[in-house]
Amino acid sequence: MRPAAFALVLAVALQARAADTTVPWDQTEQHVGETVVVEGRVLGVHCSQLSCLLAFDPTFNRFTAVVQAEHFDRFPPDQLDGLYSGRKVQVHGTIVTRDRKPEIILSDPADLKLVETKDDKKKQAADAADAQAQLLDRLDAAVTNVEQLTEQLAATQDRVDRLIAQLELTGQAIVAAATPAPPPPPPPQATYGEPQPRPGYEALRTVKRGMSANDVRRLIGDPQLVEPGGNGWTTWSYGYGRSVSFDDRGRAQSLVGFPNP
Repeated sequence: MRPAAFALVLAVALQARAADTTVPWDQTEQHVGETVVVEGRVLGVHCSQLSCLLAFDPTFNRFTAVVQAEHFDRFPPDQLDGLYSGRKVQVHGTIVTRDRKPEIILSDPADLKLVETKDDKKKQAADAADAQAQLLDRLDAAVTNVEQLTEQLAATQDRVDRLIAQLELTGQAIVAAATPAPPPPPPPQATYGEPQPRPGYEALRTVKRGMSANDVRRLIGDPQLVEPGGNGWTTWSYGYGRSVSFDDRGRAQSLVGFPNP
């Protein structure tokens, strides 16, 4: 068939279907043999190995839409109840009588359509609002979880910072303990008071044994320390390891730290 001819046939078929009379399901007995659109609410679905019945009366004794087993691939039996039970539908086809009740045998899914009612729209709106509310609740819960996780991360970071600071202090203490202490400074040498100006080398050389205390004082000055000894002896200390010892007559007898004359 040529495309133009096929399009023409399809248009004619659609127009014919659109022109079909719509009748309520409880008036189908009056339209047996006619090709119509039956409108009503499916009140029960019953399937067997041979067929599935969509009943518009709870007793299944009045009008039914029938799907034969050979068309189960187009009308899966396990889906019919969930899709159509309790829903308002339109069934297109020729009404025939079987077992003294009217029915339409369905072979094309296009011949069975859902009719959206005001209640359906309200239910859809309610379902959409409920889904939106559930989504918002989940988002709120997710935000709360993120906030709690952020607080936990901040607390963990604070503990890590404190631990790092403690480890640094411990490391410094270990390094300090492993570093040997510097040796103590040497004890200061006794100077016997403030040191006197060191006399010239020639003056030191002129100090000789037998000199009187006045002569020694005149040459090298007053001693820093005078230490009395036994039997009238005394020792004058001049610092830098120098000293002069006098006998009981006041004559120099021992010279320490002085150069030879």
